[in-house]
Amino acid sequence: MNAAQIHLALNHAPLFLSLIGGLLLILSIFRKNDLLNSISLYMLAAAALFTAPVFLTGEGTEELVEKAIGVNEMAIESHEDMAKISLIVIILTGVLALAGLLLRKKPSITKALFPLLVLFSLASFGTMAQTAHLGGLIRHTELQSGTLTGGKEAGNEQEGEDDEKKKPVSNATDSTGQQQKKSMDKDDD
Repeated sequence: MNAAQIHLALNHAPLFLSLIGGLLLILSIFRKNDLLNSISLYMLAAAALFTAPVFLTGEGTEELVEKAIGVNEMAIESHEDMAKISLIVIILTGVLALAGLLLRKKPSITKALFPLLVLFSLASFGTMAQTAHLGGLIRHTELQSGTLTGGKEAGNEQEGEDDEKKKPVSNATDSTGQQQKKSMDKDDD
């Protein structure tokens, strides 16, 4: 497995673990359920642990994809900057979750710690969701509406093109398996 495969395989784990862990923590506070409380704290600690390999494989993934056709280099930098913020927030959340696990039998401490941990878990989810969105912009041009890609605005044609170039085009495969572009305009027949 290379860095990109590891990065892509694990990158959603911290996102969903922080969301589900935070929601379970809220539920455990209202229901005063120790089992749910423990599960939520383990999930939040696991979210922080999963973030390490995702973050550490980011640079190797960047090197593999930055020169590929269709890659938005501005999105790579934005994704990388947001990933640094997410890493800090989720590590703090993981440390608080570990403290919660160690101190959960001390009600005076957990009374203040758990609401703070709920806020950090939601912040972790929010920053990780934004990081994931920015990561998606790197390759997924369908998410880039209104952003600059390849020197022109997505969804807009270059000025000065005649109507012939603006006709819808579909890709078809010929008998040799090669792609051919065919105009979908019926007037050409």
